Amino acid sequence: MDTQNRISTAINNALVRALPACAASLVIAVFSAGVAQGKDLSPELVSRAWIEGDKQVAAVTLNGDEVARFKSDKDCDDASDAAEDLAAKLQELVTDKKFDPSLLAPSKDENKAVIKHDGNVACAFNPFVGQNKNDDLKKQAAQAYDASVKIVNAVRIAFGVQTLPMGDMAEKLGAKLEMLGQTFSGAASWYGGRFHGRKCSDGSIYNQNMLTAAHRSLPFGTKILVKNRQTGDTCVVQINDRGPFVDGRVIDLSKAAAKELNMLSSGVAYVECTVLQ
Repeated sequence: MDTQNRISTAINNALVRALPACAASLVIAVFSAGVAQGKDLSPELVSRAWIEGDKQVAAVTLNGDEVARFKSDKDCDDASDAAEDLAAKLQELVTDKKFDPSLLAPSKDENKAVIKHDGNVACAFNPFVGQNKNDDLKKQAAQAYDASVKIVNAVRIAFGVQTLPMGDMAEKLGAKLEMLGQTFSGAASWYGGRFHGRKCSDGSIYNQNMLTAAHRSLPFGTKILVKNRQTGDTCVVQINDRGPFVDGRVIDLSKAAAKELNMLSSGVAYVECTVLQ
């Protein structure tokens, strides 16, 4: 036990002896939470390898908790190499000045586990390195995705960010997280007038004076930063409708959004869109 832990234990024990049982329980909970938060501010990623029978086993740990494990033949360094490479890539990711744990998302590429940050691939690894996998590709892909979720959640916990569920729900949320930062561009139009007061595709009532927009596939509620390429004007809109249904157009804006972008008179403008939320 190191000096900090001995001091923490001594203080905690002194507080417990001085308080009634119910109050002591509260002190333990609050004090432990404070220690955990302090520890999680500087996540430590370590790789280590050892021999088990005829196998070499290697693991990656984050703050002492195992997040990935690899196995290969005793005389082969595949497992240790994979663990070292993964630990180095994750360490590089979490120490980057632009790193934001809330933008971390799990993904997969066939049987490879992929970790994305702000929509970009931060690292990818093969969870089955050194193993003879006889499972079908669909099962391998699911296992690879679970391996990615495990690491993403471990990093999120280390930084005090809400974790993702496992399984299908994680994949759906991960897909939405992957959209963050994505951009698309093209012609934008706007609609109002006779559409004002009608029901939108998400069930809400269209209000031409609100900053909303229609898109063919983005989830309802998605927020988009829209920039008029010609004027430089920008605004943020929320997707609540489907469209546009005219070839060559990428988004249909409300009248209020078109006004913000200084495109009311032109009717159509070339825009650049960035997914924000």
